[in-house]
Amino acid sequence: MSIRGVLLLVTVIGLAPMPVWGDARFYDRDAEGWFWYAPDPPTVPEPDPEPPGVPLVTESQEPAPQETAPADSPSGSAPLSSAWLRANLERYQQQAIDDPTATNVALYLYLQRIALDKASRFADAYQRVVQSDPYLDETTRRPVGNYANLLNRVAGQERRAVLADLAGAAGLWFFYRSDCPYCAAQAPVLGFLSRQTGFRVQAIALDARPLPGGDFAHFLPDAGQAARLGVVSTPALFLVRPPSGIVPIAQGLLSLSDLEQRLLSAAREAGWIDDASYARTRPLVADWRVDWGQAAPLEVPEDPNAFLALLRARVASGGAIAVSDWPLD
Repeated sequence: MSIRGVLLLVTVIGLAPMPVWGDARFYDRDAEGWFWYAPDPPTVPEPDPEPPGVPLVTESQEPAPQETAPADSPSGSAPLSSAWLRANLERYQQQAIDDPTATNVALYLYLQRIALDKASRFADAYQRVVQSDPYLDETTRRPVGNYANLLNRVAGQERRAVLADLAGAAGLWFFYRSDCPYCAAQAPVLGFLSRQTGFRVQAIALDARPLPGGDFAHFLPDAGQAARLGVVSTPALFLVRPPSGIVPIAQGLLSLSDLEQRLLSAAREAGWIDDASYARTRPLVADWRVDWGQAAPLEVPEDPNAFLALLRARVASGGAIAVSDWPLD
């Protein structure tokens, strides 16, 4: 057979329809000749049926454009107000991210700029108002920077002076155990407080044994005081004022500053030092109390000027109290 005849035969075979294989066995498909090794045709999955009620979109149909939700003002807030920006700014940002056209991006940036400018104007006004009103200026209460160190030093001097006066009428009970490492660490702190302020410290041993370091050698064994006072942990400290004043301070290890502060607070609560003495121990120039507690106005004026005048009048008439009248030098 010539080459032309072979090409013609191949062309005819290629154009002939493929036989239907179905489930026929190989020996039943002898008409395939030497094409018996041809692979089975791939199985084409049937398309899933469309869910009922959903129209198909053809090439001649276009999906309806999505409507943009209107920028409704929450609770009737004015457009471009802080409430309006809080409710709508994120929506314009998402719109610019999803569809970053020049218009959408510029629109979001303008709204963001408006919000930043509002915040900047508020910050400037905030600073001016605070500087012009001593009841709102925090430097009236406590200076900043290096001057705070001066205030801390003066407050420390006043604290030691008030504690020295308190030591003339009160003392400390120190409950310990000889095998308690925290009691051994607390003892030197109590000794320093005693030397600095004159506080008398009576050590009471729960196990009737001395401390291993030799502190408070003149201790007393517990005679039931710990049980009556509810001691559950050591070291335990109580502020005692004869004949019957006993105030708990702590049942745990305290630093010197914490111990001093707790002694002052306990003595104030017990009425053994007055508010003026206690205030001098705090590192504050003045303690302005703008909040007057339960004596709040029964009706709040609608006019902001009237409301502000009411607040200022109340503060000036005694709602705020300057408790520090001692010099700083």
